[in-house]
Amino acid sequence: MHKVFNAIAVSVLVLFASTAMADTIANRLGFTGKVGFATPVKDDFINGTSETKTGFAGGGGLLYGFGDYVAAELDVTHLPKLDVKNGGSKAYEATLTDIGLGLQCRFIPNGKVVPYIGAGADFIKGSLKHVSGNDYDLDWTYGGHVSAGVDWFLTKGIALTAEARAVRTISGDILSGSTKVGEYDPYWVQGTFGLRMFLPETFWR
Repeated sequence: MHKVFNAIAVSVLVLFASTAMADTIANRLGFTGKVGFATPVKDDFINGTSETKTGFAGGGGLLYGFGDYVAAELDVTHLPKLDVKNGGSKAYEATLTDIGLGLQCRFIPNGKVVPYIGAGADFIKGSLKHVSGNDYDLDWTYGGHVSAGVDWFLTKGIALTAEARAVRTISGDILSGSTKVGEYDPYWVQGTFGLRMFLPETFWR
């Protein structure tokens, strides 16, 4: 049995070693899935509170290569639960969805490891739940992000990806029905890792 597992492991390693160089992403569409964490940079993320804790971040998106070095990205990141404290005690749970549109500048595009930097615009909406059960809407707000990451190609169409991103937007309104009852100040950094899968260029032909 051990010999079988060893043979399978060697076969997989040989496959990756022989096909791990990245192919051009020009005119190719990629799909990304990712998970990680988000840490608010500004403690009073919800104005009038004292601290917002680090929470889970997950999502995915699309990547399209205009050439070897430049790609456009549509990214959706969901922060399902950010605990908000007031005076040391949990007061709210914040939920945010960030829709990002941006560009990547990619380096060493034909290497096994492809680092990149990116920037773009962000549009954020969410909700806020008080411990008493009262629900509030976090109205749309907008801003931008900068990012840096790396894709490690296992094959010419599949890559592991890791990214650090900082998101900063203008203050948005907290609404109870149609009445403004406060403001939130989205400003966080996030770290994620995941998988990218690229369709072949011939897919479009």
